[in-house]
Amino acid sequence: MLKEEDDLSWYARKADTLRKGIAVERAEDDADRAERVSSLLEALRRGGIKGSLERRTLYTRHLPPGCRGCLGGKGTNAFVTGLCTRDCFFCFNQKPRTDELVVHGIRLAEPEGAPEVVRRYGLRSVGVSGGEPTMRPERLLRLVRALRTLPFRVRIDLYTNGDRLSDALLSQLKDAGLDALRFNLVAREFDTEPVERALRYFDETAVEVPVIPEQLAEMKDMVLRLDALRVPFLNIHELFACRENSARVAEKGYGSGGGAGDALLWEPVAAADEAALSLLLFALEKTARLSVYYCSCRTQQDISSRGMQRRLRLAADARRRDSATRS
Repeated sequence: MLKEEDDLSWYARKADTLRKGIAVERAEDDADRAERVSSLLEALRRGGIKGSLERRTLYTRHLPPGCRGCLGGKGTNAFVTGLCTRDCFFCFNQKPRTDELVVHGIRLAEPEGAPEVVRRYGLRSVGVSGGEPTMRPERLLRLVRALRTLPFRVRIDLYTNGDRLSDALLSQLKDAGLDALRFNLVAREFDTEPVERALRYFDETAVEVPVIPEQLAEMKDMVLRLDALRVPFLNIHELFACRENSARVAEKGYGSGGGAGDALLWEPVAAADEAALSLLLFALEKTARLSVYYCSCRTQQDISSRGMQRRLRLAADARRRDSATRS
């Protein structure tokens, strides 16, 4: 099932699956936008933003604990099911949807196979997602419990829209050993009800969303409400186009901003970086507690590059071992 030469990075694996057919035309160069982005970056610098302005790995107060493993090259994804309660235009998952368990790009028959994948690749952070993972609650609970059998501590975050997240399931997830939840509030029109409910069980209840440029006003309102609720973290992503969502992204009128790099085969839309930086600056200036982290396509490119470099090193090592054996 597992191959020694398999690469480390989930982003690199997903880049392979989304490699072809991005049907979004390149947007025309916009000198005014470039100037606005430059002004936003300068305002963020003066305001004390943390991280890298050049690579767009930026945060206002604290880096979310669940992101540290990914940035360090030791994070991965556990895809519980492709089934979902929503149909977001920006969704990058395979269509038609599939009901299967995939951990670190490897299909598993049972959740109890996940610890071996994590152990083999030296992973330390697992983002549990879908689809909507709570549509398969028993599979989800078995996965979290299985990961807790490892002899070392693994960070486990659940990504959900909250549609199927009952109090009973929240309690079971807490008992199983889940560390934190990340809600996609864009998927539910910014309704914070499931976030408020989850906060009763998990101190680290966070929100993670793509920044939708035409909904920037609603997203700023969301920032203020999350801050008032004492939500600790908001993670924002640069809206991108890939093979699976490009037709619907194009229907929204977005143009491609160009490839993020050789190791990442999805493309940010032209207005996405500016919108994300605007939201980040708003949070920096207007919130009292909420920490906002911007995970851009450039950040994902960096993570993916490390994984692909590791793949090349492992393949070269395997060739040298084969050559030594034959001689």
